[in-house]
Amino acid sequence: MDQQLDVSKLSEADKKELTQILTSEAQKSTIQQTVHHLSDICWKKCITGSISSGRLDQAEDTCAQNCVERWMDTNFAVLKHLETLRGGQ
Repeated sequence: MDQQLDVSKLSEADKKELTQILTSEAQKSTIQQTVHHLSDICWKKCITGSISSGRLDQAEDTCAQNCVERWMDTNFAVLKHLETLRGGQ
């Protein structure tokens, strides 16, 4: 049975709760997409061989750690710059 929710029949409190749930789920999705993208980039950049021992070799481990740290630094710098721009308006 295909049922659709008639949002107009929800109370204001229920609408607010639904909005919060949808916002939270959207944020989770964004985080998951970001982690997947970061993993893909750093994997392609750093993992050069096969992982036969169940562990990365020292060079791969260092590269992966640096890749993630540089990515985080870059995102932090962009967010800080955007916040500065927003504050100047």
